[in-house]
Amino acid sequence: MNTPVAINDVLQEECIILDVDCKSKEQIISKLTDLLCQVGAVTNKETFLNDVYLREELGSTGFENHIAIPHGKSIAVAKTCIAVGRLRRDIPWETIDGTKVRLVILFAVKESDKNVGHIKMLAKISIALGDEDVVERLLNVQHREEMFHLLLSSSGA
Repeated sequence: MNTPVAINDVLQEECIILDVDCKSKEQIISKLTDLLCQVGAVTNKETFLNDVYLREELGSTGFENHIAIPHGKSIAVAKTCIAVGRLRRDIPWETIDGTKVRLVILFAVKESDKNVGHIKMLAKISIALGDEDVVERLLNVQHREEMFHLLLSSSGA
């Protein structure tokens, strides 16, 4: 069964952090994974991180406009969820347009969800991030609540 999934099913305001002081992709992925663990979406940090890095080895998750979307399908994911981190300063990441990254959206996908509506929802977010106006606003919002609502509205929630 292919049940439609909305972003508000997988994004919680508690899983958004702004102006994070990280200097590497490993640091920000670890920090976002901590958020996912705190809300119970990820049950084993090490297993999940291993799956994220296995996916990174297949090809970079850096896109354009200072955005990266690392993700992992893992048995360590209890509930498909998203964590978002905006960095205080750009960090190195292999991206399509050669820019450094300042906004990281980490997808944690439960193994049993990998072939259902969650993938379509993740695609909606990716499409929304292709809108330069949306990206500009995400890079400049002042509060976590603003980012949460902007992500919901720009992804069709």
